[in-house]
Amino acid sequence: LLFIYAGCMRSSTVTSALRLWGWFTRPASFSSSIAKTLLVVDGTVPIGLSDGCLRYVLSDCKNLGLSEVVPMAHGVEAARADMIPPEDVAMLVGPDVEWRPSRALMFGTLVSANIKCSEAEAHAAISAVSLLNWHRSAAFGGVDGRPTTTAPDGMTRTLGTGRTLYPRINPVTIVIVEDALGERCLLGRAARYPPGMYTCISGFVEHAESAEAAAAREVLEETGVTCGAVALIASQPWPCGAGGGCELMLGCIARAAIGDEEITLGNCDGELESARWFGRDEALALIAASKEPSSFSGEHRERGPPAFAIAHHLIKRWAERDPSLPSLRAAGWEELRDD
Repeated sequence: LLFIYAGCMRSSTVTSALRLWGWFTRPASFSSSIAKTLLVVDGTVPIGLSDGCLRYVLSDCKNLGLSEVVPMAHGVEAARADMIPPEDVAMLVGPDVEWRPSRALMFGTLVSANIKCSEAEAHAAISAVSLLNWHRSAAFGGVDGRPTTTAPDGMTRTLGTGRTLYPRINPVTIVIVEDALGERCLLGRAARYPPGMYTCISGFVEHAESAEAAAAREVLEETGVTCGAVALIASQPWPCGAGGGCELMLGCIARAAIGDEEITLGNCDGELESARWFGRDEALALIAASKEPSSFSGEHRERGPPAFAIAHHLIKRWAERDPSLPSLRAAGWEELRDD
């Protein structure tokens, strides 16, 4: 007899007010009084067609023959089910489900009215799937090729030498750039973005590079604008990054150097298709448009990034002159130099 549980938490949906710097920046609050397991297949999770809720299995992972298991929340585990025959997986979760990438849980009704999930539950599920993805990629040691084993708590792996292997986290710098007068901000868009969306410049931090230096480099490479002062002000874990890995978004604010504000695209293999300076009123209009359900409907109205992203909050706080953001025009901030 199989027991299947649909885990909706109706009291707080993904459209609830977001605080701090976006999703994943608040302490985890999802829990369950019923022990249950979320099965994950190739990075996708089961969502009920009838109710749009995550579908759990009320069975111990050991009884299901699942060995790669990670904690998802109090009373909840997530387990890779890739090795289970598809017909057995279908029997466990039921026939009326669709398998969706875990990051789809963030978008909720912005993408599909058939997904209903609280921010806390989505946070737990996305983080667990990311950790499972890392376990799969780290199944063998990178030096000797020997098999690694999952630690009992599911959070690390053990190398053949006995040393502990920790999950990989990729640092990404993301920066809101203001002009020399502090009245406009620099935003860009890539062809892969939703139609009309402009957001902050971002890129991976290179080896032995600071977050601030990476921010200035990315801005110069992608837009041709030279940054003067740069400050690191916030961070956001992003467990749904490239290839299903976990990234750490390092939020910065920067000031363009006087006389170096002209935008020149094409310096970075055409990564951006457009970049522009936006006034504060224009930036606020982007933020307002980003909150509308049509943000991902294919309409070409200009809009900012969704509220679950740190870029949204960087733009919003800059446009509102939030006192928590440092003023890079104040005395004490020095220009970046080569010496």
